[in-house]
Amino acid sequence: MGRAMLLFICSLIFTLIPSGLVHSWSEAPPDWESFASQYRKLAADGKFDLAERLWNSTYAEMEQYVQTLPDPHKETWTHLDIYNSTDEPDETIWKEGLLTFLEVTSSDHPYPILAEKLEHLSDRTVSSVPLEDIEEEWNLIRPVVLNYVNKARVNEADQLLQELSVMETHAGREHFSGKILELVKEKSQQDWSTFLLTAIFIGGAILVTLLYVGAINYRESSKNRHTMKSGHS
Repeated sequence: MGRAMLLFICSLIFTLIPSGLVHSWSEAPPDWESFASQYRKLAADGKFDLAERLWNSTYAEMEQYVQTLPDPHKETWTHLDIYNSTDEPDETIWKEGLLTFLEVTSSDHPYPILAEKLEHLSDRTVSSVPLEDIEEEWNLIRPVVLNYVNKARVNEADQLLQELSVMETHAGREHFSGKILELVKEKSQQDWSTFLLTAIFIGGAILVTLLYVGAINYRESSKNRHTMKSGHS
């Protein structure tokens, strides 16, 4: 009876766990987050030759990974890869779009990553960063955002940025900054909520299982001690 109950609880856990989470356990994607972090660190330290060498040595693996993705993602990669075509090793900004692409598409929770990127761009928008740099950074992240956000909402941000290019004002910058923050804010919160609920459920199920097994073992142990005492008497 005890084993049957344990099997039932384990089956219930794996039935209710989201299929995407199970898939991530069985087939972990390449660790592109670590790769991106390593590349950015080399570039930030001015070690552009090493950064370029790292990029070139991993590029074939990137291409293989992209081939496993849906067609819209493949098109996004191709679009961003055109931006990356430069002979200047210190022009690492053009690779930022591709790095963001790799981080987002390989993550089980892409929206928080996108939210972090957009928040960074939003902060820079309301600072003294030249508008040309803001436009450049937006054009690098925009193709990735389009795969996760309604196109009409992205177009609204495009329109605000276009208006800024005609007449740059602080109010206009703030408006654009707020608009890009809204793009994935709600979905980012939902993503984390789903993750937390799943974690709580799994943790609770494991705790119940452990308590049940402990209770069974305690009962069996008590029964054995009682039997031994009865035998000695």
